[in-house]
Amino acid sequence: MIIGGVCAGVVLIGVLLYWLHARNFESTDDSYTTTHVHEISARVAGTVESVNIDDNQLVKAGQTLVVLDQRDFKVALEQARAQVFQRRAAAVQARANLDHAQSDYDRITKLSHEKVVSKQDLDNATAALRTGKGAMDAATSDLVAAEAALHNAELQLSYTTIIAPADGVIGKKTVETGMRIQPGQALMAVVERNVWVLGNFKETQLARMRVGQHVDVKIDAIPDHKFSAHVDSLQPGTGSTFALLPPDNATGNFTKIVQRVPVKIVFDDVGKYRARVVPGLSCEPKIDLRTGRPE
Repeated sequence: MIIGGVCAGVVLIGVLLYWLHARNFESTDDSYTTTHVHEISARVAGTVESVNIDDNQLVKAGQTLVVLDQRDFKVALEQARAQVFQRRAAAVQARANLDHAQSDYDRITKLSHEKVVSKQDLDNATAALRTGKGAMDAATSDLVAAEAALHNAELQLSYTTIIAPADGVIGKKTVETGMRIQPGQALMAVVERNVWVLGNFKETQLARMRVGQHVDVKIDAIPDHKFSAHVDSLQPGTGSTFALLPPDNATGNFTKIVQRVPVKIVFDDVGKYRARVVPGLSCEPKIDLRTGRPE
């Protein structure tokens, strides 16, 4: 009987110690790795002239990924340049005509005051000046429009060279040389290698959770290694708040459901596992609530 009491006491103490230890940690298996994924698409229609990357290849920001046939765009650019040249010449001529009309008007106005010329001559000079100003305004507008068209032609030509927006790895590649593509058509994705964990914790787990707290992360795909990380930030709302159709509990029967808040957890260093820690992996973060900066 004494032995039984001792065993029960030991068990009770063990349970108490385990509870005291476990209450300092929060974990969830509703979590996964994620990162920034850049969908690469065409901005202009054209035929693919060259594809400079392969599936799963590392790329750097600014690296050329795809080049479209540029011949039609170069012709359009030269036409736009010629149009600007013509409009500039027309604007110069309009300015010269306006200056001449202004000079005639000033001269005839002076002579009119001296009663040397007729009122008809003054009226003609005034009309010529008004016409010259209108022509100058039109020439200036035409030149501005031509320069805008030139800028657009330069942009259209630049869009035929598709570059990587960030460092990353190529994924979901669908483009091939010779393909005819349209604006907005998805060609591939650039997946950044800076992966983090998004853990969906219950709202009842957040009371002692703070930014900076240490986290141990277990990834299902790498079961033999435990990753060191820390709490980076908590989303400013539950997952349902940002859902496409947020719940409306103002009418009808209400059933309370525990909400979950996404928590961003950043790895301290994934080391040699960088190539294996990819977006979309299931994982289980365990947050040490005793760490982190106090509020």
